[in-house]
Amino acid sequence: MGLALTVMVLASAGVSAQSIPHTEAETLSGKKIVLPDAAAGHPAMFIIGFSRAGGDSSGRWGKELRKELSGNTDLRFFSIAILQDAPKLMRGMIKHGMRGGIPKTEQDWFIVLERDEDVWKKLADFSDPNDAYVVLTDSHGTIRCRTHGNTPDAQPVNALKNEIAQLASNK
Repeated sequence: MGLALTVMVLASAGVSAQSIPHTEAETLSGKKIVLPDAAAGHPAMFIIGFSRAGGDSSGRWGKELRKELSGNTDLRFFSIAILQDAPKLMRGMIKHGMRGGIPKTEQDWFIVLERDEDVWKKLADFSDPNDAYVVLTDSHGTIRCRTHGNTPDAQPVNALKNEIAQLASNK
């Protein structure tokens, strides 16, 4: 379960523009949120987990990226836990457990999805349920870069930082 060393920088790869899908959801704090509207006008980092292990990987990525990018006040961070495959009776307990492990300051930006898993898997270029999937969008919601892996490593983190710097210089 290694790191995905490939980081897809989509804008320079000449692929057609892809955007975050319109998604209505609830945050871990219980607030309603609509994506990509919640990030409108700002570049955004979406860190997505599709399983319990993927959620653990997402936590590592989120911690590292928030530390590395703490000086960028324009960048919006969203964590997304996809619970569609979890038994409906267990979802409440899973959310309760997540609330205990996620700082209150991050719960308004931590999104719990119980549907549209296939749409998000396609968007993230899903391959391994143990990985975290990181998707960077520009201020218009267009995907600029994506990567995935179990733990953040210097190469993908630096590629994300470089793409964010590029976004800032294009303002």
